[in-house]
Amino acid sequence: MNTKITLLIFLFVSYLSINAQNNQPDINTNYEKPRSAFIGLSTGISSSNLRDFASSPLIYKGHPLYFAGSFMRVNENRETEIRISTLFGNYNISVGHENTSSKVNVYNFYYSRLYKFNKLGNDKWHIKIGGLYQLTYDYRINEALQNLSHGSEFFSNVMASAKFEFDASRKTNKEKNFLFIKYKTEPRKRNLSFRLNIGLINSTYRNAYAYLGQSGILNEFKLFDNYEFKLFSGIRMSTELNYTIYLKNKNAIQLSYIWDAYKTGGDNDKYEMAHHIFRLTFLFNANNK
Repeated sequence: MNTKITLLIFLFVSYLSINAQNNQPDINTNYEKPRSAFIGLSTGISSSNLRDFASSPLIYKGHPLYFAGSFMRVNENRETEIRISTLFGNYNISVGHENTSSKVNVYNFYYSRLYKFNKLGNDKWHIKIGGLYQLTYDYRINEALQNLSHGSEFFSNVMASAKFEFDASRKTNKEKNFLFIKYKTEPRKRNLSFRLNIGLINSTYRNAYAYLGQSGILNEFKLFDNYEFKLFSGIRMSTELNYTIYLKNKNAIQLSYIWDAYKTGGDNDKYEMAHHIFRLTFLFNANNK
C-alpha cells in the first residue's frame, strides 16, 4: 500500500512539473483548437467468465450482450469521454451431467481524459496519456447456490492510460480491380488506435465472506448486509483496440475489441471476472456547426 501511495504522489508531482514548463510542454493541453463532439451508440457481444471463491471455485462462462451510450469530445491534442454500458446474460458451468446457470448483469460508468504527448510521434502517429475512472456494479442470481444465490459487488478504479493512434486515412483517389470490375475509392479519414489502462487505486465494496449477513437469519433481506469497503483491494487492467471510419456526413463507424479483467483482494473469498467484448459503435456528430 505504501508503494502505491508513493507512486501516486510521484505521478502527481511529475504532472504538475510538466505543466509548469512554458517552453513546449511534454503534454499538450491546448484548449483553443476546436474539438469534434460525438454521441456514440454501441452494441456487441462478449465472451466472459467469472469465478467467485466465496461460493464456488468453478469458472462460469457466457456470451452476454453488450450495450453502451457515450459522449466524446476529441481533437489531435486531447480527448474526453463519458460512457455508460451494460452486459447481461447467462453464465454456465457443466460438471458431469449437471448444468448450472448464473444470471449476471454488469453495469459500468466510465470517465476518461487524455492529452497528447509531444515528445513522441509525427504526422502519421502520436501518443496520448492520461487516466480514467471506472465504477462497475454486478448482480448475480444462481438458484443452485441456495442461500448464496444472490451476489453483487462494486469495483471503483482509478487507472493510468496510454493510447497509441495511427492515421490510416486514404489521402487520394485510387483505381482498383475486383473480379475484372474497375472501381474508384475516394479519400477517407480513418483512424486506428490501441489503448492500455492499468489500475492505480483499486477499491471494492463487497460482503466479507460468502454473502452471509444477519438479515437472512432475521428474514429481512438486505442486499448490502455486512458489506465492507476496501480502498486498496484487487487488480484491474484493460485494453481497447479501435478502428474508426469517418463518413462524408461527419458521422463515423467504429469497430472495437475490448479486453477487461479485474479481481478483488483476499485469500479464500476472491472474485474474478474477465470480458472479451466485440463492439460496433455508431458515432453521431454533435457539433453545432
